[in-house]
Amino acid sequence: MTAGVVPELATGKVTEHNDRTEAGLPPNRVKEHVTRWLLLCGVLAPPLLAIFFVSVGVVTPDFSFISETISQLGARGMPYPGVMNSGFIVCGVLLILFALGLYLRLGRSVVAKAVWLLLAIEGICIVLSGVYQTDSPVPGITCSAEGNLHCIFSLIAFFVLPITMAVFLWITYRRPAWRGLTKISITVLVLNLLLFLVFMIVGADRIAGAMELSFFGISLVWLEAVSLRSLRLPAYI
Repeated sequence: MTAGVVPELATGKVTEHNDRTEAGLPPNRVKEHVTRWLLLCGVLAPPLLAIFFVSVGVVTPDFSFISETISQLGARGMPYPGVMNSGFIVCGVLLILFALGLYLRLGRSVVAKAVWLLLAIEGICIVLSGVYQTDSPVPGITCSAEGNLHCIFSLIAFFVLPITMAVFLWITYRRPAWRGLTKISITVLVLNLLLFLVFMIVGADRIAGAMELSFFGISLVWLEAVSLRSLRLPAYI
């Protein structure tokens, strides 16, 4: 047995193999490579959802971006429900992957786990909002079980996102490298709160689309900012 090992040591084959392993893809480099690909999913999610929304909305006859919500583009009886619902599913899956990447970037703290969990819930709810179609906006049509499920998951996604921002704000405040996002997070949270108060007090029947577009629009801007910053920062900062 000894005689079989000595020649390999003498010829340097074992050393060469180890050097090749260390110079190839060390565990930390592999983890960082995977993390960056996951974070890139967060960069792609907002513009892709916007492309799906605008494209389907433009080609849908008589659709109003002011009075009709994004969910109505995926309702039964609409011209292109499959396209819009596919957009929800794609965006949700990207958000779930981004949640894992952000968790790896932030480190395994309790707050990082909370952000990961909330973003994952947000992504899952967006996916399920695409899986379950909403009911037709035509008056007089009875709400179906599938339509009710769509509403439930949409509402969960609506409320989870601001909570995620508030938890993430705690991280940006306590970590100097992330503090550039503190003002953005506070601004988006305040605007979302104002929009919610307007919706509750005034109502938004005639401008439901504009209200929803404003809420999710500024929230997606926040998500894009977080994704881009996380790509530029090293791990655990």
